[in-house]
Amino acid sequence: MKSFAFCLGLIGLVSFAAVQSVDQSNKVESTLPGARVVIDAAGFPSLQAALDALPEEGGVVNFPPGTFEINEPLVVRCSDVLLQGSGTATHIKNINENGQPAFLLEHPKGDKVPRDDRLWRIQLANFRITGNEKSGHGILAKQINEIYLEGITVSYHGGDGIVLDRCYEDPRIANCLITYNKNTGVNLLGCHDIVVTGSQFEENNDALHCFDGFNLCMTGNCLDDHLGHGVVIENTYGSVVSGNMIEECKGHALIMDRDC
Repeated sequence: MKSFAFCLGLIGLVSFAAVQSVDQSNKVESTLPGARVVIDAAGFPSLQAALDALPEEGGVVNFPPGTFEINEPLVVRCSDVLLQGSGTATHIKNINENGQPAFLLEHPKGDKVPRDDRLWRIQLANFRITGNEKSGHGILAKQINEIYLEGITVSYHGGDGIVLDRCYEDPRIANCLITYNKNTGVNLLGCHDIVVTGSQFEENNDALHCFDGFNLCMTGNCLDDHLGHGVVIENTYGSVVSGNMIEECKGHALIMDRDC
């Protein structure tokens, strides 16, 4: 009898520990002073719910492996955030057919945000995003300073693959795969001190646009089989495009126009 009671008690203890483990897996807290939150999106009902759990000061959200269908944008509205997946095993599939992007990175006040309140230092890394011909852009970032995209696959969108709209300070795109987007692979609008490196572009309409900005450094990229042009630069000062492979564009490999 004592043995039976002991077994029941042990089972209860193990069950309680398991429940506690599940409850605590959503958000990894730390006793280290100054440490920020780490969020495991697998413990939330949706990816957006995991993003909404970020505190105002930012933190890390880990996306698990799996295919996750979304029909409205995943929105990030705070600074100092890292969103990271498990490589291409993390597949975010935008099934929206109303022209909305898969990701929207923007301050809650939108274009009305005061200059001093603009968002800084959002990083997306190591996952795959796909859309459809009726969806919008893959990633739409508005006025995000020091944005950093690394190891992202962005394919099959009805708009552009990546749009950086007035991401003025030091935007970086590295080691990404940008393919089969209906419009432009990477569209840089009003950006400054831009790095695009080590990335592959294939069969977008145009590969990359850089308009109304400054100091593009585009090196070590591979551009192939574009339906329009390769690189189009307009009204842009002090830029370097070197060491890139550009092949089989139906239009021009490189266009420099409008007050370059």
